[in-house]
Amino acid sequence: MTSRRHTDTDGSDQDLVAAILASAPPPEVSPSFVARVNARIDAHAEAGWLGLLDYRVWTLRLAPAAVALALILTLWPGTSIDTPDAAPSTSAAQTFTPASESDWQQDVSPNALLDAALNGSSR
Repeated sequence: MTSRRHTDTDGSDQDLVAAILASAPPPEVSPSFVARVNARIDAHAEAGWLGLLDYRVWTLRLAPAAVALALILTLWPGTSIDTPDAAPSTSAAQTFTPASESDWQQDVSPNALLDAALNGSSR
């Protein structure tokens, strides 16, 4: 089996195609196409203030500002996002046991309920 390699180094095929395309008359543009384009341009111009509500434009224009703000907040010295551990520790009074009927009548913190569910504590 022989392989044929076609190498066109002088570009004669491309020149032929370019000459054919250049000699062809430009295609006719239908009047309805021109009317549709003009109608869209006029509709865009008449949008006025409603054009400001286009979220796509706002998203693309504000993305660099959002990135810059995020970098400033991340790299600004002396700021900390960490909050001190101010959560009260669960005391013995808030320990919840599912077996105790009186515990079902009390206000119990969600942490105590979660602790009881995970540890399966009973009195």
